[in-house]
Amino acid sequence: MNDSSRTASNILASVLRTLAAISRQVADRFDTVVDFAYVRVLGVPFIVLGYRQTGKTTLINWLKRDKEFLAGFEPEPTAAGGESVPAFTTRLSADGSGMKLKPRRDVGGEYAMWETDWVELFQQTKPRGILFLIDHQNAYQHKDALNFVLQMLDDEESARKHLEMVMILVNKSDLWADEQSLDDLLDNFRNETRRLKSQAERLGYHHEIRQTSLVTEEGVREAMTAFFDAIRPRSQGLPESSDPPPEVKAGANGHKR
Repeated sequence: MNDSSRTASNILASVLRTLAAISRQVADRFDTVVDFAYVRVLGVPFIVLGYRQTGKTTLINWLKRDKEFLAGFEPEPTAAGGESVPAFTTRLSADGSGMKLKPRRDVGGEYAMWETDWVELFQQTKPRGILFLIDHQNAYQHKDALNFVLQMLDDEESARKHLEMVMILVNKSDLWADEQSLDDLLDNFRNETRRLKSQAERLGYHHEIRQTSLVTEEGVREAMTAFFDAIRPRSQGLPESSDPPPEVKAGANGHKR
């Protein structure tokens, strides 16, 4: 290669590097604008699912009130069709700032509601995240419900296009943690957790399993902060820690799209 060719090649490489840097800056600013629109104006869309009496309504009310716990809160079972939940602001973002959330509806967990209320909510919301609750009882019903949701994700391509995370909350730890570990409890869900991991890798979303108690607030605030940081368009970054606590089973699949 002669001097003229080398000079032209160097100039071209320099131009390409400059264009790449400009593209990154534009993309970064675009992400910031989109994040602001979701977090401050539109509301970050998510849904809460799970078999009946696992704490779905309690969790939504905990998020709305942003309290340490809801003492004496005993909601009635959610009726068919669910109940509308207007968007609200919470301070569970990783940086402590306000974040507008948009769950749209609180739905029940009876079998008859899965193919109607759950699918309709998923289609209407097109959520960026799904919170799925289970507990230490009724393992077969929880397995059926989780398998239904995983199949729904496969079937509803349009509704899942913005999905960033599925987080399973193994709730009511105040009733079971003294007698068994999270690993022991999840042993009943081996096939479902394998399916979750495989699907997350295939479809490109993150997944985590967290141990929580909405009565004592154990693990709830940490789980919710991690969840909403993961599903907002621009992560604020969680504080660095050495090893994850034992109540967390994480899968870092997918990426911010």
